[in-house]
Amino acid sequence: MHYGYIRDRIAHLDRKLTQYGVRFMFPGVTPARYLAVKAAVTVIICLIFAVNDSNAIFVIPCMAFAYMLPDILVRMSNSADNESMMSDIESIYDVMRIQARAGVFLKDSLMDCYINTANKRLKAALLELCNQMSTNMTVQEAVDNFSAKFCNRHIEVLCIVLSQSQSSGKTVQILSDMSGQINQLRHLRAKCDEGRLERKIEFIQLLIFVGILAIGVYAMGSEIMGMAMF
Repeated sequence: MHYGYIRDRIAHLDRKLTQYGVRFMFPGVTPARYLAVKAAVTVIICLIFAVNDSNAIFVIPCMAFAYMLPDILVRMSNSADNESMMSDIESIYDVMRIQARAGVFLKDSLMDCYINTANKRLKAALLELCNQMSTNMTVQEAVDNFSAKFCNRHIEVLCIVLSQSQSSGKTVQILSDMSGQINQLRHLRAKCDEGRLERKIEFIQLLIFVGILAIGVYAMGSEIMGMAMF
């Protein structure tokens, strides 16, 4: 029972490494190597505290944070990837919807999507999807493998649509009904762009405030020093 639980946790971590793009960035990574990195970061933090004779009360919380730090960075990296993929996913929806109406085969349509995709991670996955669909692998198996490479709800919807369009044979109808999904993507991308602009403005305002404050403190300090000299 204990070994079964460990095996399941390792399999879960193995899937996460693929879903969150770790294997795309570091092709040779394995669950064992990833856990070794987490352990190494924790040991380094522990040694830093030991060398600096820091208060022991902070050691355990900092070691716990150090152990979770790789997971946090991986999730942040995946979120950044998902945000950068949004324009490409929107383009994929548009291309497939238009080409389905024109009677273009699914594989040819996906190849066009691959050519027009800018995000490297998504582009590599699309190429593998097209290659697998050209072999003896079924469309469903190829789509499942493609879906397993991402933790992105818009790609999940795309994979569901691809699977349903093949099983029902109503490719044109299903892809035509994706206009709501496309509009949602555009709305989300607009909100993300707006949020980034607001953060940049707030950061500039903060810099200006800090600059004015620094000038004021410097002027006041100079005034006090001048008075002290007299």
